[in-house]
Amino acid sequence: MAIRSRQRLSRFSSKVALVAVWVAGMLLISMSPFALNLLPSSPEWQVEKKARPMTITIYTAPAPFEGRQGQRQMLAIYSWLQLNPRPSVVLLGQDASLSKFAEPLAPFVRVDTEIDFTFLGAHMFHTMVGRARASTSDIAVLIEPDLILFPDFIDVLGYSHLMQDDWLLVAMSRNVPSFPFHQQLPEGPWLIKSNNVVETEEVHAYVSQHGQWTACKGGQLWAWNTGKVPLHAGVMPPFVYEQGQHNEWLLNEALTSGYRFVFDATEAFSLIYPQDIPKTVQVTQTEEVDKYEYQEWGFAVNAHLARHYGSYVFRPANFSNLPVKLFKCGGPKSKKFCFWDHFKHLSYCFPPELLLIAEGQGAGFAGMQAAEDSYITSFRRYVLGKTWKYFPIQPHLLGARRNLPFWKNFVSGFRMSSNRRSTCLQDNFTVGAELDCPVSRVKEPLPLNSHLASPFSLESLLSRVANSDKVVVLAVVGNSYRDMLMSWVCRLKWLKLSNLILSAVDDDIYEFAILQGLPVFKSGPSMNLSFNDCHFGTECFQTVTKVKSRTVLQILQLGYHVLLSDVDVYWFKDPTRELMSFGPGTLVAQTDEYNLTEALNVPRRLNSGFYFAWSNNATIAAFERIVKHAATSHMSEQPSFYDVLCGVGGKYRVGTTLCVEPLTNLTVHFLDREKYPNGAYKTLWENENVAEVCKRQGCVILHNNWISGRKKKLARQIASGLWDYDDRGHMCIKSWHSSGQIHLF
Repeated sequence: MAIRSRQRLSRFSSKVALVAVWVAGMLLISMSPFALNLLPSSPEWQVEKKARPMTITIYTAPAPFEGRQGQRQMLAIYSWLQLNPRPSVVLLGQDASLSKFAEPLAPFVRVDTEIDFTFLGAHMFHTMVGRARASTSDIAVLIEPDLILFPDFIDVLGYSHLMQDDWLLVAMSRNVPSFPFHQQLPEGPWLIKSNNVVETEEVHAYVSQHGQWTACKGGQLWAWNTGKVPLHAGVMPPFVYEQGQHNEWLLNEALTSGYRFVFDATEAFSLIYPQDIPKTVQVTQTEEVDKYEYQEWGFAVNAHLARHYGSYVFRPANFSNLPVKLFKCGGPKSKKFCFWDHFKHLSYCFPPELLLIAEGQGAGFAGMQAAEDSYITSFRRYVLGKTWKYFPIQPHLLGARRNLPFWKNFVSGFRMSSNRRSTCLQDNFTVGAELDCPVSRVKEPLPLNSHLASPFSLESLLSRVANSDKVVVLAVVGNSYRDMLMSWVCRLKWLKLSNLILSAVDDDIYEFAILQGLPVFKSGPSMNLSFNDCHFGTECFQTVTKVKSRTVLQILQLGYHVLLSDVDVYWFKDPTRELMSFGPGTLVAQTDEYNLTEALNVPRRLNSGFYFAWSNNATIAAFERIVKHAATSHMSEQPSFYDVLCGVGGKYRVGTTLCVEPLTNLTVHFLDREKYPNGAYKTLWENENVAEVCKRQGCVILHNNWISGRKKKLARQIASGLWDYDDRGHMCIKSWHSSGQIHLF
């Protein structure tokens, strides 16, 4: 009996012990939110949470490092390099002064020219974002080049880096009318007046006191964690940088897409634009002139793009571009952050690693919001569920905690008391940096049904794009070949050719080229061309080719030499120097003869899709006759070229490669087929590796002709790998495009 009593007592004691452990465990779990909420968001704490320091790359698009603007940019970049951890800085641009500035700062600062530019040299914003999206760092930052950062920016990035889901941060700068500080070295101290050293804290305090908000006009900074999650749905249009609308458009699309947690960190760190800086460099007379000509036109183009892409101008009445604000609580040196929701007038303070969303709960944050709130911002999707109002995620999404019966106590631990919230907001939060900038507040947009027109005449375009030898590369194109046009343009840009000019035969391609930042003019009245039935032999083809010779004649008469190229001609090298070497008395052209046993200059084998013409009396006279002959012909212009220059039946032929036109004494030289092959020569297009075969052969160009139909031509060129345009992203393919990540948005 005694043994049985001891056994019963032992079992009872075990049960009591288990109950006690269970109760203690529940108490610890219930108290953990309060304990976490009191933890400082310090760098030391962050290091414990992360196995390695975060890596940061800052991307910016500077103007040339000249005069006062160059000094502002230098101050800004020096401030970035003093951050800890030190970021890598990538200067996006092609001006020579960028490399000169970056060279002594290597490897922390480097230049990247692999983005797209307009023909006037303006950066294309969508490729800037695309380049930053391809970053291999933990965090990518896209910032205007003259904005100064302070160490508190790293605190914000560190806090954001701990979030378990994808995020997008945006911030607007404050303007400091008089900024008396400067730096002489990237790692040197801040200086004032007679090079007296000033502590960073003093500079920070000065800008905090004197910084001014300017609604909708401040510079902007974007930052996000890298990875595969897009910043927004759809495709970003080809905005021109600094011409308005692109920042507002990106914010709107990011909020409405809901792929990422979007928040405004303007109040959480210092981001300043130094308006008046010490005159430590000589300012040139042209310093304060606008960076680009025709800015009103640039604004109109961006407004047009903003209206036709995405949901920017189709926002319902209950939508606002006001993301939640991140701010510090506890003073300037505090590392505790809180979020402020405009709509509910509530603040939330919690450790960032609790900002997560359970797997399988829908796509992004949108899966957590009520269907009837389809246009609330991403923070309200993220923080405010349909039922649970004061917790960053719904309690049933907390994994192991999902079955706890005391969730109300658990949730309330993260809700800031009204007194604490009021004090924190009063001490640390300023209302003034307004990100909700509707289209009408920036620039009055174009009507939806309006058509764009370039302010440039043909003469003004020629004067801007022609090279030092007064040579232009001309393409005459219709809308049916817009994809091939862009691949051709991208290839010429890769070859560092900037002297191209486009002649549009219809309104659609004209407007498309304007929006791509290309130098384009109208050939004449818009033609109604077939999209898929304008290839060799069709009536459409005959009409378009006759426009080419008329356009070339017009440019020759204005005193410019013309290298005409169809957009289905792939360029391996720049042929300009070689073509010019034949001299002013010679017109050089590709032969269309593919038979190895035939002469290059046999009747009607002059290809009018690739040739070089000098602007001189003989050539102009010859082209006048070609245009006149083609106007009365029922064929394309190609037979007219041969019959005028080589004579009917080839009676002006000289040897196997030349013709001499007797009235003008103009010599026509048919180019070597090995270097300038047509589409049927040696069946080059049928090789598995066309580029390698052409490289061994010494090809300068390769014409994608001798194939019937636009679709077949397009398919053959794309399949060959001789393709340089990302049609989904509206940008040229760069080395930073990966095979599985062409579409970066």
